[in-house]
Amino acid sequence: MADLFKSTKHLEPFLVLEYAIDADKESVFNVWTDIELFQKWFCPTGFSIAKVEMLPEAGGFFTVHMKSPEGQIYPTKGEYILLEKPNRIVYKDSWDDDRKNNEPILTEVQFEQKNKQTILKLFSSFNTTKQKETVMNSGVAAGWKMFFQNLNSLIGNK
Repeated sequence: MADLFKSTKHLEPFLVLEYAIDADKESVFNVWTDIELFQKWFCPTGFSIAKVEMLPEAGGFFTVHMKSPEGQIYPTKGEYILLEKPNRIVYKDSWDDDRKNNEPILTEVQFEQKNKQTILKLFSSFNTTKQKETVMNSGVAAGWKMFFQNLNSLIGNK
C-alpha cells in the first residue's frame, strides 16, 4: 500500500475504519465490483441509489449518485487505480459536480480472511490536512460503518 500512496501527492494514508463481514473475502470483493450487488449496499441507511455506473478495472471509472429520503442527490465519481482480486481495491474519488475545493481522495480497501469473516480495512489519503479534517469532521467514518453494515446484511452468513 505505502508504495502506491507515495507515488502520489497525497498525505500519508491512515486507517479510517476496520470492519468484520460474516462472509469469505471473494464474496465480499465481488459485491464491490458487481453493479447489481453494489447498488444494494453502497449508501447510508435510509438513502437509495439514483444512479450507478462502473467499469471495475485499473483505469476504469465509477459514478454513484445517492439520494436522501428528502430527495437530495449526493453525486460522486471516481477512477479505479488497482483491483487486486480478492485482496484490495484502490481508487480515487470526488464529488461529481462543480463545488469548490473538490479535491480527490485516494482510498484503499483491503480484504483479509480471518476464519469465516472478512476483515475490511479502509485507508484514505488526502491532498491537504485541511481536506482531511473537513472530510473526517463530516462523519465519513460513521457513513462507511453504515455502508459496511448494509454489506454485511446483504451477504453475511445467516
